[in-house]
Amino acid sequence: MNFAWILFFISLVVVSNPRNGNGAAIDEVIQKIAQLPAAQRRAALEQGARREAQLVFYTSVSAADVPKITAAFEAAHPFLKVNAYRAQPSTLFTRLETETRTGRDLADLVGSAPAQMWHLKQRKLSRPYLSPERQAFPSGSYDPEGYWAGFEVTPIVLAFNSRMVPAAEAPRSYEELLRPRWKGKMSLGNDEYEWFSVMLDSLGKKKGLEYMKGLAKQDLNMVGTSSRMRVELMLAGEFAVSLAARGRRVVEFKEQGAPIDYRLFEPYPSVPNFVSLMARAPHPHAAMLYFDWLLSQEGQSLLTQIPRLTIRKGLKQKGRLQDLYEKDFVFVDPASLGAHLKELMDEYDQIFGASPGK
Repeated sequence: MNFAWILFFISLVVVSNPRNGNGAAIDEVIQKIAQLPAAQRRAALEQGARREAQLVFYTSVSAADVPKITAAFEAAHPFLKVNAYRAQPSTLFTRLETETRTGRDLADLVGSAPAQMWHLKQRKLSRPYLSPERQAFPSGSYDPEGYWAGFEVTPIVLAFNSRMVPAAEAPRSYEELLRPRWKGKMSLGNDEYEWFSVMLDSLGKKKGLEYMKGLAKQDLNMVGTSSRMRVELMLAGEFAVSLAARGRRVVEFKEQGAPIDYRLFEPYPSVPNFVSLMARAPHPHAAMLYFDWLLSQEGQSLLTQIPRLTIRKGLKQKGRLQDLYEKDFVFVDPASLGAHLKELMDEYDQIFGASPGK
């Protein structure tokens, strides 16, 4: 596993000692607004947020895009200041556990990857919050209990070098990748555990593992942990096909005139970035206001312009990014991934000989 996954996994075995308390402030606010009509609910959150004056958002969204998101929210809510801390998902989780153990509750919200959402719930660091905005989102993109809600997505596609593989000859299903003609011509990352999790969930564990073992016999090029690097090597002619490529990046290369194309297979894996409300959020009204805005028509429309790939139904994405929505996503399930993370990592590494140290 790469360094980021190692750091995250180590953090899971550290004993967490949450500070005594039951998150009463959060519970009181949730109960207060639960039965209010939409307009009164928003007014109550805004009134409380004006007193709080700020919120703290921990996120793994790119450093270039976080300021654009926070600036748009602050423009719509000038009485609030968003203090955003950006880091890799594993670093965020480690920092949150450290702050909890030392009794320093700083974060109001966390926006990060699936495995982190599950372990925040398991460590009782997050609190369920059923934003009314979730009704505009597809099933699987949010937790029915309210512990997380997806606000953007990374689709996983099969990319190919269109100079090496004519479009008419490109594979059209995962099964076709087992044909002899693709042997030695494909690449896969050393740590595509989220893709692996969706595939096993969708195919069934037994059938999925059998398929993966067959795929491993195709002499895959295991070339590191960077999806972008693998795509660039493919474009340079090192191999013809890149498995588990990031759809947004592939479309961007295609729009720039690179010799690249892609296929959407079934299942069509996708990795959401989720937002979660912290159990001891110091600014609960502001946190819920931001949570709702991030999922709202206004917030999601802003994300499409950055562009980030949104999940809310009915929105049109920028340019050719809309083509990535031709099939329904199969979202990574934080519960499935998080609860079986060590097992999934071991199986992946054993099947593909994928440890980056090899």
